[in-house]
Amino acid sequence: MNYWNKDNFDGLRDIGSKYSAIENYELFGDYCLKKEQGLKKLAVKSLNEFIVEAKKLSISNQRDIALDLSTLAFWNGQVHQLLSFPLVKYLKEVLQDWSEEDSDNYLPFKWLGYIDGDISWYERALKLKPDDQVCIYRIATRHIQNIDFQTHHLDESHLIGEDKEAISTLIKIKELSDILVDSKMKAAVIEEYSYYKKLLECWLEYSSSNSEFSFPEWAESKGEEFSFSIKVYYNK
Repeated sequence: MNYWNKDNFDGLRDIGSKYSAIENYELFGDYCLKKEQGLKKLAVKSLNEFIVEAKKLSISNQRDIALDLSTLAFWNGQVHQLLSFPLVKYLKEVLQDWSEEDSDNYLPFKWLGYIDGDISWYERALKLKPDDQVCIYRIATRHIQNIDFQTHHLDESHLIGEDKEAISTLIKIKELSDILVDSKMKAAVIEEYSYYKKLLECWLEYSSSNSEFSFPEWAESKGEEFSFSIKVYYNK
């Protein structure tokens, strides 16, 4: 299998058709096809059988499956319900066992980062392979999420946390964007960095201005335009 295949599939049908014809993946392909058809119970049955059969394979083959399906899901994030909970649980077990037995190999740590959603796995992988583009990008996006959280109440003239924390997060994003080589990933991170850099610069200037206006009003008067997320408050 080509674990670094970045070709995007249109959906479960395409993936199911391809994988149904690959040895050791037939039941996974069948799961995708049944899921696409809305045959939920039959899809679950095929998936459970796939996991049972996969566990009978050699450790090497199971690791290959974990790599392949993790990579497949990463590069095809637009395909919903590709990895259901039982499969995620199985892949995580394989990758964790692998990471414990071969702690010098960055691959299990890298894909645990994706499967488990814990940024620390990406950070461990990056120590072993400092130029891995997926790890760099995913760590950068997590920091972008952090600064988005820190600033998402600026429309109410309130920064969550300290200014220095937001600045530190922004610096981390810039450092990671500098070592990204993948053009699409780099462009995406730089675009986010530029937006939040301008937003934070305006906030710092506003904070020291003693303005009577709200931050959005002040920013608008300066010709700056920012988009703020919609917040809904519920009465307890």
